[in-house]
Formats: sequence, C-alpha cells, structure tokens
Amino acid sequence: MNQAGVSPGWAERQEALRRLARCQVFFVGGAPRSGTTWLQYLLDSHPEVCCRGEGLFMKHLAEPLEAMMAARRKALAVKNDTVFRHAGGYELPASEDVEVLLGTAVLLALERQRAGKPCRAIGEKTPENVFFFARMKQLFPGAKFVGIARDPRDVLTSAWHFFHKPAPGEDAVAAKTAFIASALPSLDHGARTMLALAEQFPSDCMNVTYEGMRAAPAPVAARLFRFLGVADGGDVVASCVARTSFAALSGGRSAGMTQDGSFFRKGVVGDWRSTLTPEMNETILGRLGWMYPRFGWAP
Repeated sequence: MNQAGVSPGWAERQEALRRLARCQVFFVGGAPRSGTTWLQYLLDSHPEVCCRGEGLFMKHLAEPLEAMMAARRKALAVKNDTVFRHAGGYELPASEDVEVLLGTAVLLALERQRAGKPCRAIGEKTPENVFFFARMKQLFPGAKFVGIARDPRDVLTSAWHFFHKPAPGEDAVAAKTAFIASALPSLDHGARTMLALAEQFPSDCMNVTYEGMRAAPAPVAARLFRFLGVADGGDVVASCVARTSFAALSGGRSAGMTQDGSFFRKGVVGDWRSTLTPEMNETILGRLGWMYPRFGWAP
C-alpha cells in the first residue's frame, strides 16, 4: 500500500518494477548443501544488497506458467476451429508471452522481498537456480549470477545427514550407496551448467567455492561485493563476515561441533571421511572427478 493506505494500481506497480529493474539484479545457485544459504546470508548482510531465498522461480512460476499458457493456447485453438471457424477466432498466445509474464512475476517477487530496504543490488537464492541461469540471462540481460561449488563428497555427506531418515532394519551402506547414485547426475549437470554460463558471460558470472569461503571469507566477500557493484571497504566486509560466521549462524557453535538436523550442521571441509566408504569415494570421483581440477580441490 502507498502512504495513503491505498493499494497501488497497475501502472504504479509497473513503474515500481521498472525502477527495480534498474538495480543490479542477480541470482544465486548451487547444489543443495553446498553453502548456498550461507552465501545468501553473507550477501544480504551488506547494507546495499537485498538477497533472500528461496523464490522457487523455476518450479513454481516458470513451469506452471508454461502449462497454463499451453492449456490456454489449446482451448483457444479448439474454440477457433469450432465455434469461430468462419470468423477467424481469437489470436493465440505467442511463445514469448510466458517469458513476459515470468519476468514480471520475478520482478514483483523481488520488489516484495525488498520490503522497503534501499539497495543497489537485489537478488534471490534457490539452489536449483543453476539449471535456470541461462533462461534468467535471457529474461534479464543485465543480471549477474553467483554460483557456489563444494567438494561433492562433502555435499553428499551433508545432504545425507540432513535429509535422510533411517528406516527400521535399513542397510545403511546400501541406502547411502543408492542415495549417492541418485544424486550424481544432478550434481554433474548443475556444475557443468554453472561453468558453461560463466564461460559464455565471464563478466556477469562469479563462481566461488565453499572451501574458499571457509579458508578466507573476507577476500571472497570483498570480491563478491565488487562484482555486484557495492561497497567493498574493509569495515563493511569485516562486519558482513562476522555477522555470517558459522558461530553466528549456528547459534554459538564453533565450526566442527556437530548438530545433526541443524541447517548449519558442522561447517568444516573434508567431513566426508567420517561418512563415506572408500568404495563410495571412488564412485563419486569416477563420475565427478573432472570437477576437482576445475575448482581447485584435492581428490
């Protein structure tokens, strides 16, 4: 509502969205349990940045819009071929109609998430955005994209402890092996998609690693802030890093102190050794070993 307590009309909303589109729009993605939420909190802690998660733009906006428009196109075509076959009927929706509606819906969501916070850069984090980056680049040519990668063994270890619910009498090794096998294709596709966009649009993409953020959070934060065009001075970087440390986000636990079921479970690098067997390690490296030299990890 505006200051008079009246909901804005269509034209007023469109003008607000046009103003928002002139900010630096960005999207964050990466594999689930790779540090996307930590990255989102770090970015949102900056006074000139608004970053929230998760908008679920692909699954709960793009896909339903495509289905809705296909159904409308089909219904109109049937009506045109029957009732109005002699009169020409009604124009069918164009293929780009979905993109116009999707772009508007995304901007509307970003405007609502801002909740009045003044910002120079506004973005959203959903892990699955990596599969949506190329389409978002077409929708928003000036947008920027931030990807985060983590050693897949630690990703799978964290995901296992966070998502898996043991069944009575379960063979833990067999269940874990099946879990890993089901996740490998998505991890592979997501990483390749993220890297491909960065190769095509190097100035508009920045990929970081969980390991790099753990080792040196301040330099990574400064690079991210410069990438988004916001202040990267030492004081603001130090404040953002402190506010989003593992201890701050986990309620006071130090990195390495495990709390299964917590969103911020342990916060360390290399925890896979406590969970995966040598055979599981070989399976992961056999499928995703190409990632290690690309991201600077030791296999």
